[in-house]
Amino acid sequence: MKDYANPALLLIVIALLSWKVSLGIETPSSVEVWLLTLCATGFVVNGLLSIARALAHRRAVMSVVWSCVFLIFGSCGWVALRQEKDYRAEIAAFNELNTRWQHEQGNPFILADEEGRTLPELAAILGKKTALSNLLALPEAAQAQSVILRAALCAAENGRHEILTQLAQQRGGFDFNRMSEGRTPLVAAVLSDNRKSAEVLLNLNADPNLCDENGVSPLMHAVINNNPALARLLIERGADPSLKDSTGRDAASCSRSDLMDAILAPSQK
Repeated sequence: MKDYANPALLLIVIALLSWKVSLGIETPSSVEVWLLTLCATGFVVNGLLSIARALAHRRAVMSVVWSCVFLIFGSCGWVALRQEKDYRAEIAAFNELNTRWQHEQGNPFILADEEGRTLPELAAILGKKTALSNLLALPEAAQAQSVILRAALCAAENGRHEILTQLAQQRGGFDFNRMSEGRTPLVAAVLSDNRKSAEVLLNLNADPNLCDENGVSPLMHAVINNNPALARLLIERGADPSLKDSTGRDAASCSRSDLMDAILAPSQK
């Protein structure tokens, strides 16, 4: 039986890692903990066995092999779970625009990089709260609400929920139930599988039933992306699964898993 312990443990690790990757970045943190714990356990146990067998002058080749296997899978799992987006291009663009603004003393809400992103949008993408606060305090901000709304979209897409809270705390508040580029900040958060941003937006009175330009609701996007955690959150906050898009589809018709069907089912009774 002990000959099957290591292969069985390895299969569990592979299954958990595959499940994690298939569900995206919003799986519970407990999954990450268990995956890395299993890898670490396999590595430590087999490492100790190899040392014990070596001291006893017994062959310890397989223990060493299994230790290496679990070390490799543990490292790969850690990289896969903790990998973050590369923001080097955004950092360079922000620094360039900021320098231009400081030298030219122009309108920072008009200056844009090659991709059309303004300073507030880049600040939101990078999570630069101080820089964004300074920009929002400028007189030009009152006439640049469309740019600030796009900054909210950027914050939602990139998981910068602290920026969303900052926008809501500005004088006069901030209406997140507006649409830019065909979607609301909540739709942008759901499309990017950013559960924390979606939760923050819902706490800031974002409408869970406000659809995008094609009539696709945030819940439908969560179902299409096969993100059960987001779908459950939206339903708990009042999302209506019976809403239909421009083609007549509802949330249930987009489901691709039994888990998603189970999440949608209670709300359909």
